[in-house]
Amino acid sequence: MELGHNFRLTNLQAAVGLAQMERIGEIIKKKRWIGKAYSERLQDVSGVQLPIEEPWARQIYWMYGMVLDKSTGMDALEFADKLKAKGVETRPFFLGMHEQPVFHKMGLFRNEKHPVTEHIARQGLYLPSGLTITESQIDQVCETVTRVLVS
Repeated sequence: MELGHNFRLTNLQAAVGLAQMERIGEIIKKKRWIGKAYSERLQDVSGVQLPIEEPWARQIYWMYGMVLDKSTGMDALEFADKLKAKGVETRPFFLGMHEQPVFHKMGLFRNEKHPVTEHIARQGLYLPSGLTITESQIDQVCETVTRVLVS
């Protein structure tokens, strides 16, 4: 595997992108609704760090990410497996650049440690947040997250 870039869009990708841009306001509104729904339902659950907003930085919630506290006794992979067994699929956080295999092959980032990045990569995951998710599905996800954390 080699590092490379090709940023050209096909005609089909460009057409899809333009169609999405026409609905960007609607998409952002739905994503913010999803994020708010998750945050409201999970705000009192211990052992998780949820996304935050500041007056100067509003979330779009491209994906809804949460970070497990080590006090839960689980990493994100174990937590994801338990959620999946109960019907909730998640996605892991991305690895930091210093842990990307392609960069290791290139001899980059040798012996580098980035504790915060490594913690977040191992303890973080994304909850379902596609545009078609319903309020009842969000309720189900939050109930499952809570049950897994207290069991």
